[in-house]
Amino acid sequence: MHISARIKYHATLSADEQSTLLALIHKGTVKARTMTRARILLLSHEGKKDKEIISALHTATSTPHDIRKKYTEGGLTKALYDLPRPGKKRKLTGKQEAEVIVIACSQAPTGHVRWTLDLLTEEVNNKLKIAIGRTAIWKVLLRNNLKPWRKKNVVHSHHNT
Repeated sequence: MHISARIKYHATLSADEQSTLLALIHKGTVKARTMTRARILLLSHEGKKDKEIISALHTATSTPHDIRKKYTEGGLTKALYDLPRPGKKRKLTGKQEAEVIVIACSQAPTGHVRWTLDLLTEEVNNKLKIAIGRTAIWKVLLRNNLKPWRKKNVVHSHHNT
């Protein structure tokens, strides 16, 4: 859609909102994205045009419009902060993740000094009868602070199960 064909959203901030935004900017403890959005709202409130805001803050062409729209439709919080994103669903259940950890903490296969991601992936796929990639295995290990390729970080059981 061409810029001139868009609905014009105006950011008319209350005195409280202005002081909140100024405090947020001066405190400097928020994400850069949030700070930029606060500056966009303040500049818009001062009557600056999109081209001036884009030039001053080095934002994408649509950003000032999008931030004013979020402010108009949902208020200050919606304009400054993103909603949480759901993320991708995990590929393994909790029980399967526990199995991965058990395998990673066990003795490496004969002929190998320690587990590698490729060896773990192959073993997990064979034992659990699932098709899972090495990245999913790596993420399970990462979440549980395990590094089987570093022998000193792996706890090996001395009794047979």
